Amino acid sequence: MAAFDLPALAGLDAGAVARFRRDGFLVVERILSPDRIAALRERFPLVFAGRFDTGIYPDEWYWREGMSLPDVTRHMANAWKADLTIARLALSADLGRAAAMLAGWSGTRLGQDTLWWKAPRTKPVTFHQDTSFLDVLDPQQTVTCWVTLDDTHRDAGTLEYVPGSHLWPLTPIPEGFHAPEDYRAHMRAAAAAAGIAPPDPVLIEVPAGSCVFHAGEIWHGSGPNVTDDRMRRSIGVHVIPEQARFSDRPGGYIYRRYQRTGDATMDESYFPILWSGSGHRTGWVDGYCESGRRLPQAA
Repeated sequence: MAAFDLPALAGLDAGAVARFRRDGFLVVERILSPDRIAALRERFPLVFAGRFDTGIYPDEWYWREGMSLPDVTRHMANAWKADLTIARLALSADLGRAAAMLAGWSGTRLGQDTLWWKAPRTKPVTFHQDTSFLDVLDPQQTVTCWVTLDDTHRDAGTLEYVPGSHLWPLTPIPEGFHAPEDYRAHMRAAAAAAGIAPPDPVLIEVPAGSCVFHAGEIWHGSGPNVTDDRMRRSIGVHVIPEQARFSDRPGGYIYRRYQRTGDATMDESYFPILWSGSGHRTGWVDGYCESGRRLPQAA
């Protein structure tokens, strides 16, 4: 099976672009079919148990059965390298095309994916700006497509956005990312430093299979899941401009490990082109989604 086709994203128009650039986020409901939602949900307990169908570990694995606290949000980065069902979403050309349209880019490449599993009675995730984590790149930009695998509810720790906050100054990476005492504190501090009275956050309540595109500079986070019976499983696909290069700034503990010495270009082996106005798409991605292989079969 190749990467997912997402025809619902083909309907984005100039009005959608204008709303995205004004508010910093755009909700698009029901981009995934029920079958695809179910298939992605099935992968969560498997990957968090370390059952990877490619045999390759993700780049970040936060929360392990029997080792981690039960009341923190589970989190995994670059699961596309470990699981082919997740790869079919993360490597979607339609998703890359939509993000490029909203951001005004000539094309997109995959930066990383992020799995989020907020089980019942789990703690919040601090408000932050995604682009703060990308000082490793020039240009320092990203767009995230946050895909919901459950109906989202305000009492189950859905994602929250501060409209227009993508126009505020970019801040350093916040401390205390997981389970902070006051998950909106960094956002309020950033607003005060900029002399801005922040609007109330918008809490996203949408059906399973929906997505929210958001600019990397927008302030967002999630409160606790205070329910006893509701899951909040989701996948964030973080895309970057196709022309992005490695910066000469220090840091980048995940991204920088894939930089060749003395070379600022981003290798498509690790940061594949999803979509480009030139017609280019990294050649191995659809075959990889079917077989897990990025090399031709040996003779």
